[in-house]
Amino acid sequence: MTPILKVGNLTKRYGKGCPECLERTGPRHETNQCARCRSILACRAVSFELYPGEVLGIVGESGSGKSTIVRMLHFDVEPTAGEFFLRLNGNAAAPIDPAQNLFALSAFRRRQIRNERMGIVYQNARMGLRMKVSAGGNIAERLLMAGCRHVGRMRDRAAELLEQTEVPVQRMDELPRTFSGGMQQRVQIAKALSTRPELLLLDEVTTGLDVSVQARVLDLIRSLQQELGVATIVVSHDLGVIRLLTSRTIVMRHGCIVEEGLSDQILEDPQHPYTQLLVSSTL
Repeated sequence: MTPILKVGNLTKRYGKGCPECLERTGPRHETNQCARCRSILACRAVSFELYPGEVLGIVGESGSGKSTIVRMLHFDVEPTAGEFFLRLNGNAAAPIDPAQNLFALSAFRRRQIRNERMGIVYQNARMGLRMKVSAGGNIAERLLMAGCRHVGRMRDRAAELLEQTEVPVQRMDELPRTFSGGMQQRVQIAKALSTRPELLLLDEVTTGLDVSVQARVLDLIRSLQQELGVATIVVSHDLGVIRLLTSRTIVMRHGCIVEEGLSDQILEDPQHPYTQLLVSSTL
């Protein structure tokens, strides 16, 4: 099977860097900060693939670089180095050349790809929603950026998505800031799915929610993913989330991949000492 997403040598450095950065950072040194120049390597030489309909988990502790990867793939953060290729089959206004490194495209073209072909749900709903715009307005805004111009169709689509994500449709014209945290996440999910994306990015979507709310949000995501079959990357520090949602998992520490494989295999028989520590800490 041909992957729809391929990432090669993805690297993000904060700071000017020096010739010793790579030698002084990483899991072997237990840090991602260079002792010489104090630069931080949020992630370094990360490579992986994502296949059609697959749900890939990226797990690791805070500061491991997992969220940085997702934000680079969504073009929120500029990479220091690396390549990013997409092979998507949907009917978009401007097709993507599968041989083109997307990081080398213009800012306008990257925004176009993001708006038409990707969806993202952030850990903090304030990053993904405009709190002074109604729930329906947030969804309509995304549809507008993707090229939709018909107000009636946008409103119908917003109502359809809110119903699908279990948000009362009669609250469509209310501001997200009046919603609970779990409801805000559902509006974010509705917004992310509004353009029928072929790539969905979920960044710590249940962090900060009550346990009962987490369960409902996760059940919703799982059922929608199974229904829609959209290729998804799930970032989490919670192995319970990874176990429930993903089929394959990447384990990260200090900006590097330390282990990868089938989720069940990694969670039942971890090979790397850090993964073993992660798994044992949840038992």
